Order: sequence, then C-alpha cells, then structure tokens
Amino acid sequence: MTDYWNLDAALAEETTVPLKFKYGILGVARVLEPGSTNNDIDSGTKVDAPLWLAAALSRRGMTSFGAPELYSERYRRKINAGAECMNLKGRAPYFYDVGNKCNEFMQDLTLSAFLSRTYATRYRELVSKGLSTVSGEDMLELQSKLSLEELSVFEAGRDAVARTETWARGARPRVLAAAAVPSRKRASAPDDSKGREARQRVEG
Repeated sequence: MTDYWNLDAALAEETTVPLKFKYGILGVARVLEPGSTNNDIDSGTKVDAPLWLAAALSRRGMTSFGAPELYSERYRRKINAGAECMNLKGRAPYFYDVGNKCNEFMQDLTLSAFLSRTYATRYRELVSKGLSTVSGEDMLELQSKLSLEELSVFEAGRDAVARTETWARGARPRVLAAAAVPSRKRASAPDDSKGREARQRVEG
C-alpha cells in the first residue's frame, strides 16, 4: 500500500484508525490490544489499529473500516468554521493523506468533498496569505498550524517567491565561462634538406 522508500507515506500509515471485526479471530487479541485479558477477538469487536494493518484486514473482508475521529462530523464543523480554527500539524500531520487512504475503503463522498474543500480553503487563507508574511514570529505561528502536506506546498511557494524576487532585481544565474581552449600553432614542416643531401650522396 505504501511506497517503501517514502518515509512520510510510511509514517502516515502508522496512524491508528477504528476497525470492527466481522468475524472472530483466534489468538490475536493481545497483539492488537496489549491490555486485553482475552486471547481471541469476537465478532463485532471494535479496535484501533495502524492504517497499514487496517487496510490489509479490510482487503480480506475481515473488518469494516472507519476514519479517525478528526474526520467525524463534529470536527468537520470545527474545521469548516475557519482555516485558523484547527491546528493540523499537532493533531493530524498527514491529514489529507490519511483521509484519502481511509476513503479508498469507506467510499464516502461527503469525506471526499470535505477533504477537497478543506484543502482549498486552507490553501487560500493560510498558505497563500502566508507567502507574503515577513515577520518571523508570524511565520512560525503559521507553520505550526499546517499539516505536513500543506507545509510542503508552503515551502515550495516560498522558494518560488524568492526566486522570482531575485529575478526581478535583475540577478541572473551565473553561467560559468567555458575554459578557453589554447590555440595551437600549426606545426611547420620539418627541414628535410639534410636528408635529401644524404640520399643524393648514397644514390650518386
């Protein structure tokens, strides 16, 4: 499910999500819930499991899949109240990635719309406005609210703005001059007069 070489993708899949078992399973209760007093999981049992495990079990039809609480209606209302009302970095650093991966199994159209709307709103009200922020204190406050996905876009935007400003000031990338190739004088033909005289003496 995850890109083996992508650290962020691997960390996102460590997010715990709610599962409900459709069937009983023997001998795994304490693995999923270390505090459990039972060895077996009964049908209908609800547990929280890492996203990567939840996905594997759901593919096999063993569980039903749910999204973390942050995607519930209660939190959706809070997030919809305004971009600055929710600190995603602290609560859900991989907010969009986790939400989309959960929805691969849930197929919830309202969740898809919520994720798209949230990204568009927060980009407009936080990321885009933040690109014009010059105060270091304001910059730190903004960055503390962004999910890691939003922060990546923000940093790319800052880099683009810096490059544009450099270009507008007239600075140009330095082009290294090609090393001058030393001109080589054409070699003059060797004086063969002595050789001709020697041949004439031999032939004569």
